Parts: sequence; structure tokens; C-alpha cells
Amino acid sequence: MGIALFGGMVAGLIGPAEPSVAKVVKFEIIRIESPAFEGRVFGPVGTYDRIIARATIAVAPDDARNSMIVDVDRAPRNAQGLVEATTDVEILRPTAAANGNRSLIYDVANRGGKRLLGYFNDGPGGNDLGKASDAGTGFLMSRGYSIVWSGWQGDIGAGGGRMTLSVPTIAGVTGQAREEFIFDNTQNPANATLSYPAADLDPAHAKLSVRQREGDARATPAGLSFKFEGPNKVSITRTAGSTAARFTNLCMRPKTHA
Repeated sequence: MGIALFGGMVAGLIGPAEPSVAKVVKFEIIRIESPAFEGRVFGPVGTYDRIIARATIAVAPDDARNSMIVDVDRAPRNAQGLVEATTDVEILRPTAAANGNRSLIYDVANRGGKRLLGYFNDGPGGNDLGKASDAGTGFLMSRGYSIVWSGWQGDIGAGGGRMTLSVPTIAGVTGQAREEFIFDNTQNPANATLSYPAADLDPAHAKLSVRQREGDARATPAGLSFKFEGPNKVSITRTAGSTAARFTNLCMRPKTHA
């Protein structure tokens, strides 16, 4: 079963912070595109570099602040007794450091996707920032900002330029898993991907419930049903008139790793 590690990536990249829940113990540069954006020049700041990297994050499993990480005490440890995970990292920075404004923006990826350039630069969207047009208006670059992305969600699949996080796998962990979905559409049935593959595809051995708000009691109204489309996917039939933004919970038994 995987562990959802939420590392202190920004603190590790721009300098130490105390007290620290997590730290970067290894930083590997995979490649540097210089200049980025096909050599596009952003006013007096000039060109930008794009750095593609991987970082290894380590957390202390015995630190009380890390107790929220499920099964962190069971995870394999390195020689220093820390639990490690690796994350994708991408950095945009002025080629000439002196032309930067000494400010860094960390964009928290949404399901591995980069959003910042769409918000501030009116960029076209997408995660592969290889073309000149991917910088949009160049608003942030023409003002000298550096930008950093990293992966932080352990259930994101690789590909499509998404920022991913690789977490440890623990053998022999059993028990139920709870999946929660908030649909942003009124599609019915609605399809959902499971974080952990189901060990049993019989719907009678799982429980589905909904709630309108996070603090509401879970309920199973008439007409609410689901079926497994495979170990990793379910289709959920919602009740008539239900809104898109509802917390939908599926409690099931996941497969374990041998």
C-alpha cells in the first residue's frame, strides 16, 4: 500500500527551515533547457532556463508531526532511519540570475498539472512548457520571477508532463481503504479511478455513501449505487437531482503487495 507523503519541498529548495518536518536529501538535475521557450526573450530580463530534476525527500517516521502519514512507521527506512520518497521538480529561472527579481513562486500542482502560467500569463495550458507560446503573455517572466513545481500526490500517473511523486510500498498491509470523490460535473453514472486497486470486485463487500458537506453525516440514499469496472475503476450512479459538488465515499478492501 502506498503512503501519501506531503513533503516540505519549497523549504528544501530555497533553504533550511526549522523546525522541519521533511528535508531534501538528494537533488538530481536531469536536463537543462537553455534558453527555454525556444529562445524567447522577455524584455530586459532576457531569456529563461528550464530545469528538469528529481528530488529525494526524507521524513522522520518517529516525528509526531509526521504521524498523519498513514503507515509511515511501517515503511522501509534508509541508513539514517528516515523514510524516503522521490518527486519530479521543474524550475523556470532567468538565464542571467542578475536580471531576476529575487522572488520565487511555488505553484502547487493540481493533480500533477501546472496552473500558474494559465492564471498569470494567460497561457494556453498544458504541462509541457517547450514552446514559445507556452509562456503566454510572459507576464511573470518579464518581471523576473522564478517558478518552481514539484509532485506531491502519490496517486498521480506518470506521463503528459505531470508532476509525480513516488512513494514507498509496504508489504503485508491489510484492512479497508476509503476513497473520496468530489465530482465537478453532473455526469451520471460518474466514473472514478481508485488510488488503490480493489482486492474484491463484489459490490456487496464495499460500502458507498454521500454527504453534501465535509462535516455532514454520511448517508446512503435510495438510488445510489456503484459497480467495479475493474480493479482500478468504478462507476457511480447518483441519485436523481444530486448536485455535482458532493463528497462521495467508497469504503473497500484494497489489494495488498506480497
